[in-house]
Amino acid sequence: MATLRSFLSGIIDYAGLFPPSQLDMQTAVKNYAEYRAGEDRELLGRFVVPASRLAEFGDASRGVLERGDGSVPWCLSVLVDGHIAEARKTILAFTSTHMSGSEAGHALCDAVEVLARTEQDVSEASAAFPQPIRRFFEVSSVGGARNLLRAVAARHGSAKIRTGGVTQNAFPASEWVVRFIDACNELAVPFKATAGLHHAVCGSYPLTYDAESASRAMYGFINVFLASAFIRAGVGEAEACEILEEKSADAFSIHDAGVTWRSHELSCDDLRTTRDQLFLSFGSCSFREPVDEARALDLI
Repeated sequence: MATLRSFLSGIIDYAGLFPPSQLDMQTAVKNYAEYRAGEDRELLGRFVVPASRLAEFGDASRGVLERGDGSVPWCLSVLVDGHIAEARKTILAFTSTHMSGSEAGHALCDAVEVLARTEQDVSEASAAFPQPIRRFFEVSSVGGARNLLRAVAARHGSAKIRTGGVTQNAFPASEWVVRFIDACNELAVPFKATAGLHHAVCGSYPLTYDAESASRAMYGFINVFLASAFIRAGVGEAEACEILEEKSADAFSIHDAGVTWRSHELSCDDLRTTRDQLFLSFGSCSFREPVDEARALDLI
């Protein structure tokens, strides 16, 4: 049976330090090491860590990271949770002690995630973190997002959208998500998503792992991927919203030539180009949950 697995390489950035899992550093590092060695390792992306906790990561990963010639570094996406200048200093100090021959082991801060409220934020972060570091700029759903995305595009950056959280009002409307993706596609800005995407397909799920947690509708990462691909293929906003909110995995017919949804078709090239140029990855506090759900639904 055809699945989407071959198009999902590196799609899950592991954010075990963040809610709702909110693991301690030692556990998150241990989990990531296990996932890197596991049967689903090709689906694993970067380890997400705040800049303010890089030193803590260094302590927890000592003896776990590979070392020496031929070592494969852990790739980190560093969340800038303070002043940009301070984060830059912290990242440079960390990098200097985590080269391939370093005693502490080999790790690479090859991406940063920055909250961008203004074009000045985009400009400052772009100057502080030049290419080849990938810069992900989180833009708000409040007005002005398209102008910020234009600034991101002008500096060859990438975007970031928050697709949920641990409260009812943390989830943006599907219209906003679709317009964000459409703008990224139009402006040739790749993006990642974060929060609320630790399920494979859209549905009603508990907001946290607490036994008494409230539930609400959450987007699935497969929905976001396929909505992005169909937007690239030219579907309108209303249909793109329906794809984003589709609750049945059976609504997507996956075959050797691509994917079909209603009368719309995507080729394998469409899917591959979407991953390469538009929807890069999503951050999830769980790696196993989205993977196991997708496997149970025969999507991977």
